[in-house]
Amino acid sequence: MTSPPHPSFTLLAKIDWDDTTSILRGCTPLFEALTTDPALLAELVAGVADDPHLAEMCEGYDFMHKLVLHDAADLNIRLRLHLYRAGFFDRPHNHRWSFASHILRGGYVHRIFGRDDQFGEDTDTNSLLPIHERLEQASSTYALHHTSVHTVHAEADTISLLVRGPSAKQRFLILDAATGGFFWVYGAAQESPEQRAGKRLTPDQLTSTIARTQRLIADLDPSSRSASLHRR
Repeated sequence: MTSPPHPSFTLLAKIDWDDTTSILRGCTPLFEALTTDPALLAELVAGVADDPHLAEMCEGYDFMHKLVLHDAADLNIRLRLHLYRAGFFDRPHNHRWSFASHILRGGYVHRIFGRDDQFGEDTDTNSLLPIHERLEQASSTYALHHTSVHTVHAEADTISLLVRGPSAKQRFLILDAATGGFFWVYGAAQESPEQRAGKRLTPDQLTSTIARTQRLIADLDPSSRSASLHRR
């Protein structure tokens, strides 16, 4: 475990991860710190390359790259940065853990379909109708319980910060509307070495993702990034 780089990280230990109100209250001070202090965020992003433990957890997918900026291993809580690619539209899914997210740059259409107790391998994706739909723009902050089924449709180069809580289950379900199929995704402890290698960013990919992220966040205005946080 790396030492907390800012006092706001210590508040994460007090969160009830089954209570979205507690999640939002506990994570907002951290998001405030990261958005009002550009040097703190820049230091965390740059530090990933020099920390083998964090670098090992950074992953790349067809729709986004994920940087792990901090790992509180004793609490099973992580701070991540997501960099989305152009035209990303994910598939209906739940999560293994509850989380809070803050949009730094860009935005995405966020659709929530309901709870996962009515969501399974035989669910027809054409029958899923959003019960909540909104545009999450730069400065948006929200908390989501792990039982929620949702999708996001992101703009190119959207960047979000995400604090994920302790794992509540070993796997989560993704429905693939394009193929009519589904697949389960497991945590790293249940994955084979080949599966882990397939997700992990190569050294060149990690260097490239960090550099692109640094360029994008360097152009952000701290006052506008944190505006919505102070209106809550």
